[in-house]
Amino acid sequence: MRRTALLALGALLASAGLAAGQGLPEGTFASSKEGCARLKQKTAAELGQDLDFNVLSNKGLTTNLQRCDFVSVTARNATSWLATAFCEEQGYAFPDLFAVVLKESGDLSVTRMTVQQGPYDETDEEPSLSADDLDPSEVSRAESAGSGDSVASEDEAATETQSGDDSLNIYFRCEKVKP
Repeated sequence: MRRTALLALGALLASAGLAAGQGLPEGTFASSKEGCARLKQKTAAELGQDLDFNVLSNKGLTTNLQRCDFVSVTARNATSWLATAFCEEQGYAFPDLFAVVLKESGDLSVTRMTVQQGPYDETDEEPSLSADDLDPSEVSRAESAGSGDSVASEDEAATETQSGDDSLNIYFRCEKVKP
């Protein structure tokens, strides 16, 4: 009986170690290199309203107005994860979904799928679509069609948009941050 209990405890600890090994990378990541420099002197909590960048750890995401706690992290493989989070901002709570990929540089690429909905009001009308709401590729296509530019310029515009978006979701690994 004692051997069975020890064997079961050993198996439980081994499986917990495997599950922890599949979690997000250890450490602190910031949405800007300047943010990493600022985290060497102060924590995110100490920065308070001066926190003008995002801080990501394997526990969650912190901004000056929002806190997201990861409630579940599922490994896709050794370098990519899907994390569900419970987020709160100014008395409003909502679920969120994060896709996290570890880059060769050690930085993270983080994509959020935030769907925030306010209280439902039957008197609300459908919002009208403005130029700001259009997909950038649609704007490029519309501008190109009007100016007679070639198809190559459309491809260049789409490539610029994609590479510009990629820089928005990079989180830099911060070394030696204040505990």
